[in-house]
Amino acid sequence: MDKKSVIIVVLLVILIVAAVVFILGYFKGQQLVGRINQLEQDRSQMSKDKEDVMAQLEQCRSMSQIDHSKLNMLMEDIAYVYKTCITQNVCKGHYPNVRWNCNSVGDEINVNPTHICVCDSSCNLNATEIIK
Repeated sequence: MDKKSVIIVVLLVILIVAAVVFILGYFKGQQLVGRINQLEQDRSQMSKDKEDVMAQLEQCRSMSQIDHSKLNMLMEDIAYVYKTCITQNVCKGHYPNVRWNCNSVGDEINVNPTHICVCDSSCNLNATEIIK
């Protein structure tokens, strides 16, 4: 082979290698562009999800404040009810005007009670005999 044909073969090989590298680079670039677009969509979705979570968190905080307010009212009401019967008698710990099954001295009885007991608003026991 003469020198000219060797140069042409070498140039063709270099041209083929360059074309293969270019084609592979192009397809890799396209894959990277696709991946970048996918990541951008994921980031956008995550941003939307974050906004949704923040809105839900704010709603929970608002509901928590309302529930805390209701809880405080209930605790105050219960404290008031318990304070109405703080005397050291059988009514202590019972709600005024709430009945329970008992014996003649006000002890709570679940099986075969003889009386129905109730504490009045002054924390005095009223035991009414059960007539059978």
